[in-house]
Amino acid sequence: MLFDQFDAVRIINLKHRTDRRAQMEGELRRLGASGDPRVAFFDACRFDQPGTFTSIGARGVYHSQLAILEEAAAQGSSVLILEDDVDFTSTARDTTLPADWQIFYGGHYASRPEDLRDSDIIGAHCMGFRADVVPALATYLRGLLALDDHPPIDGAYVWYRRAHPEIATHFAVPPIANQRPSRTDIADQRFFDRWPGLREAAGLARQGKRLAARDPAAFRRRALLLGVGGGAVAALLAVALA
Repeated sequence: MLFDQFDAVRIINLKHRTDRRAQMEGELRRLGASGDPRVAFFDACRFDQPGTFTSIGARGVYHSQLAILEEAAAQGSSVLILEDDVDFTSTARDTTLPADWQIFYGGHYASRPEDLRDSDIIGAHCMGFRADVVPALATYLRGLLALDDHPPIDGAYVWYRRAHPEIATHFAVPPIANQRPSRTDIADQRFFDRWPGLREAAGLARQGKRLAARDPAAFRRRALLLGVGGGAVAALLAVALA
């Protein structure tokens, strides 16, 4: 079991995003990890201003992951950090990490997929850290906050690994954790997430997109049941959510 390889599993979640929490609880049940004492939701940090970040959300994500790492450093524990929009693949449960791992990417969107170690990586939605690397990493991330120009959390992890090439990084190939389609709290929301009515339609469209990726046959059956009603809105959202 993936979670067995960590002392703690923390899931970052904004209190008002009860929809994402419910979906994550579903993922935990699917993995057989519901009720696991190592797993806890972390109340995401929230700010009124972006500060030195590009958005309020990016600042919150950075500080949330940093707070979890500082907690793990104080306890001398390893930790798996998950964002609340994670969808696990069917192979996630039985993933085994190599003996020498120190940093683990369960999901990644790489600029150079053929060379993950030296690639820029977008996404920090499923990150694992062994106890021996946590204190120095937390100190490094805290130090970056003193800079006027610093990367978001995913870029900060890349910076740290490049500054410390001796760190053993393991990438799940293929990724075992993807980000489900969901209304963002990091970037500015798109028009269909701001307008009543369209917001609900966008949610249904995202559910369909998720189902299509997981179970194409089930998606086709649902599409036939729904028929052609709402075709114009569906077409608009299909383009917008692409």
